[in-house]
Amino acid sequence: MPPVCSFPGENILKASFDVTGQTSHCNVIIDQRDHALVGISPFNSRFSKAYVTALVTWAAAHFEHIDLLLPCVEEASRLLKATGMEEKKAIKKTDRELRRHKNHLAAVLSGPSFEGRGIQVIQFNHYADHPRYQKIRSSVENAFESCSRFRKDCLNMSYQAVKGRLKGTGQCQKDVDPELIQKALPYIFAELPFFLDTPSLLDVNLSTLLYHRPWPIGKGLYHGHYPIQVTKNQSYGIVTLTSASEQRV
Repeated sequence: MPPVCSFPGENILKASFDVTGQTSHCNVIIDQRDHALVGISPFNSRFSKAYVTALVTWAAAHFEHIDLLLPCVEEASRLLKATGMEEKKAIKKTDRELRRHKNHLAAVLSGPSFEGRGIQVIQFNHYADHPRYQKIRSSVENAFESCSRFRKDCLNMSYQAVKGRLKGTGQCQKDVDPELIQKALPYIFAELPFFLDTPSLLDVNLSTLLYHRPWPIGKGLYHGHYPIQVTKNQSYGIVTLTSASEQRV
């Protein structure tokens, strides 16, 4: 039976998810049910309170250990600044949005079913001084400079993010200024270490990064198209609400 969870102001949720690995090797790691890192994106309508509550509860029931990943204010505000918002306002708005998510997660994790689980809410900047994080990020930035294919795909990923934000705010999406794409780009560099090697960052044996859609550069990272690759103990899982659950969340 899918886990049942409730949150003040929400209807009781009975939600179940399917998870599909990026590759067959990812599926092998997912089947171990060792550790999951649940990715949560601010300013994304998919991550409603109901959806986040359901996803976190499901993940905790299906993996031995879980942690939750949020961007930090510095990185998450880049997309707002890239779509025309003044810096001070962008930082303030991002801080408010992230606090909203963290307060909600704290309320969810205070429930009795999470007692003693030791679940962390991790932000990118928590690992800024971690030697392995620094090494991976440096490798990512070097790959961006040296590999034209990786550079092109990262810029396209940043372009899609900027375009999506413009669409969401009702702004013109034609002829996106390349400078705006560059402004949003470091967000990708900051998140990539968790895509590539969460096990060494969080000191776990195996880990699956869970998100609701594929990463645009994920295929290239798993299939050796770039100078950097995903480590053997890392997987990526695309979570999808089952059809019955989709109607409730």
